[in-house]
Amino acid sequence: MRRGGLRDRFRVETAFLDRELWVPPGELGEFNTHLVGKIEVVHEFR
Repeated sequence: MRRGGLRDRFRVETAFLDRELWVPPGELGEFNTHLVGKIEVVHEFR
């Protein structure tokens, strides 16, 4: 079975970028508070 996916573009506060892009599920709420503006889908994989 082949899965789809999305390629997103978003901005994050620069002070928060001193870490890997992968965000552990338990830290997703904190990561979301540092997003700036809207998340834009730039490509969809099917």
